[in-house]
Amino acid sequence: MRTVMRIVAWNCQMAFDKKVDAFRSLNPDLAVVSECSQKSAIALRFLGYETLWFGSNRTKGMAVLCRSGWRIETIQVPEQRWIVPIRVSAGAMSFTLIAIWACRVGNRTANQYIGQVNQALLSHPQWLSKGPVVLAGDFNSNQIWDPKWPLGNHSSVVRLLEKSGIVSGYHRFFMEEQGNESHPTAYLYRHQTKPYHIDYIFIPEKWAPAIKSVEIGEFSTWSRHSDHCPMIVDLADIEQS
Repeated sequence: MRTVMRIVAWNCQMAFDKKVDAFRSLNPDLAVVSECSQKSAIALRFLGYETLWFGSNRTKGMAVLCRSGWRIETIQVPEQRWIVPIRVSAGAMSFTLIAIWACRVGNRTANQYIGQVNQALLSHPQWLSKGPVVLAGDFNSNQIWDPKWPLGNHSSVVRLLEKSGIVSGYHRFFMEEQGNESHPTAYLYRHQTKPYHIDYIFIPEKWAPAIKSVEIGEFSTWSRHSDHCPMIVDLADIEQS
């Protein structure tokens, strides 16, 4: 079977109800929206999206959504904050989405941000072994901070994914190395002079030839809405046997 897909990852920095029009202009088939309220996620259902929401604070969690006609179903309740495996069904095609909003947890560095992602993947190897797998969201991580995480750092997670045949759509499309990205996805305090690349969409390596485009929203447009810009990966003629 062949299909097309637009995947979006965006940290909306809360108040999503005031930003929904900007988000909808992206026309996503599948999206992971961090810092979204539960109320906003539910409201998206009235706009034709299938939605799931995860969080401990109703005003600030993670929403996962897909367009009408697709289905999303939680495979397992989250054990880390917030890394959630989800079954996505798009017609005859299905795959696992691991939705990610990597958060600060406790005071131990190893348990925070990318440490949460590393722990989740090591604790659940079955997530990466059953069919195509996509990971998308705000990882709050970059290779430049590896020295802060001697174990379970950004590079460790990237290597683990590569061993499972999963690659970063951005890095494969632009042919850039981890830690040397030319397109930031976030700006600290919305200052253009403080750019970082911390949002990612990983896809099965066998889907890499299907990458049509990868886009990061422009600072001039999206800084009005958030300290993050959306990452958009367009795939065409995905083939799944």
